[in-house]
Amino acid sequence: MELQRDQEVVESFNYGLPPKDQVVKQKLLINFSPLEAVDPGYPAENSIMGVRVECVIPFEEFIIGGVFSQVVHVVGRKVRQQNDLTEAEANEMIRPLLKLIERMVYEVTEIALDKPGVKINFSSNAK
Repeated sequence: MELQRDQEVVESFNYGLPPKDQVVKQKLLINFSPLEAVDPGYPAENSIMGVRVECVIPFEEFIIGGVFSQVVHVVGRKVRQQNDLTEAEANEMIRPLLKLIERMVYEVTEIALDKPGVKINFSSNAK
């Protein structure tokens, strides 16, 4: 599957202290949305997908959360819904956003905690 990607967008990113006397649950929502081309000359055999990741990652000392998105062009293939993608293809589409989240968590926690940053890893063992 050939992909052409627009720039990743950080819609929001939050680092904060956990609320007192309240349990915050981890959340990772991944959404794939087909988008319509605004250019009438856009190749009919290609597809445009909006990929969006929303997350809340609680730790004992802090909570990280955010919304990240990217427009991905699928070259030479029609993708009308998420079910048109295999698990491996969906993972390939979201990989840059997950890498961005990993990097931002590391960098922000390194600065905020004044020690080596917290490493998270969204990689799966699936091949």
